[in-house]
Amino acid sequence: MGGQVIELTALYRAPVTVCAQRGSGRYRTTLASRDRLVLDLEDGDHAAMADIGELVSIGCADPDGWLTGEVRVVAQRGTNGLVTTAPELHIAQRRASHRINLALPVDVTEADDDPPQWVVGETVDVSADGFSAQVPPVGIVAGDRLGVRLALPGGHLVAGEVDVVAGGPLLRVRWTILAERDRDLIVRALTQAEVGTSR
Repeated sequence: MGGQVIELTALYRAPVTVCAQRGSGRYRTTLASRDRLVLDLEDGDHAAMADIGELVSIGCADPDGWLTGEVRVVAQRGTNGLVTTAPELHIAQRRASHRINLALPVDVTEADDDPPQWVVGETVDVSADGFSAQVPPVGIVAGDRLGVRLALPGGHLVAGEVDVVAGGPLLRVRWTILAERDRDLIVRALTQAEVGTSR
């Protein structure tokens, strides 16, 4: 992934998303030393289940885009905390908040529903940070946490969780849990859509 190298101190006490082979979670980062990160779980319901020695990816929102890097887990910290190597941070070459008018199938459900009660909708606009979508009036309000399945052109399906910024029949949501590879697929779809409309 391209982009300028970012100082590690940009992560100090920053909220980051950790994506492992088995799940992902939201963590708060502190620096144990120049070559170590300490990641403390922020949400007890969503932990990245990582083994010692496993390579995981981390991502952190930045005003210019999305900071990303890979780290290796070197120790456990408590029940769900992690100690990792220090990443070489890069900023993704994209405008994270740049929205494109794009109609895509999307399913949403309350994050705590078991089993999930999926509601079918359609996006109105999409960015790397979130999207707006028309959904049936099912009582979703600002502050709700939703599970999402978003179908991209070409058959890719991305899944994660969002926070609702504005409720009603036209939802505005922001991604809170999304694998970096899925975010990259969204950015690729947006780029292709933008190129297509400019022809």
